[in-house]
Amino acid sequence: MEKNNVILIGLDGLGLDEIGEWIADGTLSTLSYFHEKSAAELMSTHPPWTPCAWPSLLSGRNPGKHGVFDFYTREDYDKRLIERPDVDSPYLFDVVDQSDLTPIVINYPVTHPVSELDHGALVPGYLAREDAEFHPGDIRGQYEEQYGEYKIYPDYGTDDDTIEEYVSVAKQRRDMAEFLDDLFDWDLMAVQFQVTDSIFHDLDDRNKIREILTKVDEFAGDIIELGEDDPTVFIVSDHGMGDYDWTFYVNSWLAEHGYCESKEGEPQYFRQQKEGVLKGKDQSDPGLIETAISTGVNTVSKVGISPRRVHRALDIVGAAEYVERILPEDALVAAQNQVVDHSNSEAFQLYFNSLGVHLNVEGRDSEGVVPQDDYEDVRSELMKELREVRDPDGNLAFDDVCPREEVYEGPHLEDAPDIALFPRDYQYDVSGSILDTFRRYSHKNHKPNGILLTNRSLNSIDQAQIYDIAPTIAAVLGIPIDTQTDGKVLTPQTEEVEEADWNEIAGDYTNTQADGDTSSVEDRLADLGYME
Repeated sequence: MEKNNVILIGLDGLGLDEIGEWIADGTLSTLSYFHEKSAAELMSTHPPWTPCAWPSLLSGRNPGKHGVFDFYTREDYDKRLIERPDVDSPYLFDVVDQSDLTPIVINYPVTHPVSELDHGALVPGYLAREDAEFHPGDIRGQYEEQYGEYKIYPDYGTDDDTIEEYVSVAKQRRDMAEFLDDLFDWDLMAVQFQVTDSIFHDLDDRNKIREILTKVDEFAGDIIELGEDDPTVFIVSDHGMGDYDWTFYVNSWLAEHGYCESKEGEPQYFRQQKEGVLKGKDQSDPGLIETAISTGVNTVSKVGISPRRVHRALDIVGAAEYVERILPEDALVAAQNQVVDHSNSEAFQLYFNSLGVHLNVEGRDSEGVVPQDDYEDVRSELMKELREVRDPDGNLAFDDVCPREEVYEGPHLEDAPDIALFPRDYQYDVSGSILDTFRRYSHKNHKPNGILLTNRSLNSIDQAQIYDIAPTIAAVLGIPIDTQTDGKVLTPQTEEVEEADWNEIAGDYTNTQADGDTSSVEDRLADLGYME
């Protein structure tokens, strides 16, 4: 089968901070080869989270245009996990399909429920249910007859062989690519590996991480070989990964400063976290120390000291995490089940970790309390106070605190948080949970700087934007670039590039219905710490 096409390999969460040494020494031989050809830093969206970054990469549009700012979309004060119909922009592969070219798309996040392409195939990825349908509808059955079960998610925190679990799931992406390569004469082969992000959240052992990434690198090389006659290759990550030192509980801070009120709420995510903490650990009767701590917490709670203050006291003496491991379920839930009382709050972080604060505005929000005439004054004062927040070590928590219109633009600007938060060096989680203002928590999480590797010459740049990938691939394929793109073409072009509105080309690109119950997906997010 003659090929001269484009291959897009997506590697979630990889940046040079964590894998640079393995590219430099050739451990990741495929990435090392393309890094020597052409490479640039690829800057992510704000926030640099998977569910808003990949839609931006695939559409070339900022979240203010496609409408996704977090794992969740807002329905008044309620939240639900995002799905493809929530992304108000066509994807690159929708336009490829409607240009009478054939896309193969495997495992990209927020592609569920799948679009009904006229050509090619679509296998959904992250945030889809495990039993999500593929397109065409018989693809999954045909694949599984030949290769066995196809899994979207690994078993996080498995007690079995962790390396084997992650490698097995990654291998299925390679196997699916080979399977679909036999069925379609494709023009775009786009394959995404999500495990490259998950392993940094789930594993502490660098040797295990390196071993898994070495296999993913091998699988990426196998996929690239499917292109045969020197295809154009882009290897991209949606964001980087690195060290975090703290969790800043912004709603707790807002409560302490009079902007936010709390009430008792649904504890299900904390219940999930405790189950994850205790997985594989001895849960036999606690010893004398455990009993003493448990009794003490229960006693002070009964005499009117709030659970949050109890947790703060324990955290000061270094016992909070230990207590969370041994307290009875009810005691843990009681200590962590406060939620925002929206009807009595001026401001809050609505989502779990959107790096943004919403104001509760009269006439705009159903239970708004901030008069519209006071909106700018309240927002300006709140931003001023947030810029001065310092962690317990005395360091400023934020590099910048901005009004949303300085970060986003487009028809969905009104859906964005009113205030955008940029943590200092991205060393702070900003959690919507109500627990304590700061908690020291060393772990890995997302950084805004991903990577772009290619075998094509790049215009003279050291840094690209995530929005540049879609128009660049469109130009290479010879289809129009989007007039609404926020990106630019990164590769030199010998001919003038045509432009057109992708909305008009793609037509009804969300001709799907919602997937229904997403509780199993939320459980998986909780396992990785996204629901804290």
